Amino acid sequence: MKFLYNLIFLILVSFFLQSCLVSRCKRPQISGYVYDAETKQPIENCKVGETSSQSNGYFLLAEKRYRQFTLFGFEAPTLAVNEAIKKEGYESQNIQFMQPFGGGMKKGAFYSADTIYIKKNILKTN
Repeated sequence: MKFLYNLIFLILVSFFLQSCLVSRCKRPQISGYVYDAETKQPIENCKVGETSSQSNGYFLLAEKRYRQFTLFGFEAPTLAVNEAIKKEGYESQNIQFMQPFGGGMKKGAFYSADTIYIKKNILKTN
C-alpha cells in the first residue's frame, strides 16, 4: 500500500513540475493614426481604447498581459482584439483582429493599425 501512495505522489509531483505559470498576451501594443475620412486631416483627442489621439492623429495603446497557470504542452488561447474608436460628431469604429495562437505572443508584441479614417455623422432631416 505504501508503494501505491509513493507512486501516486511521484506521478503528481512530476505532473506539477511539467506545468507552469506563463505570461499571456491579452492585447499587443497597438499604434496608428486617426484621420477624417473627408478632409484627410488628423483628428485630435479621438478616444481609441483607453487613450486619445494626439494633434497629429497618432495613438498608442500599451500592451496588456496576464499570467496563467497552464500544463506543459497546452496551446495558447486565441487572441481576439476589439478596441473602440470614438469621437463626438463622428461614426464609431473598432480596431478588430484575431490571431489563433496570439495569446502565446512574446512580451513586446506589436500591431500597427496604420491609418484609420472615420466619417462624420450625417443628421437626417425630414
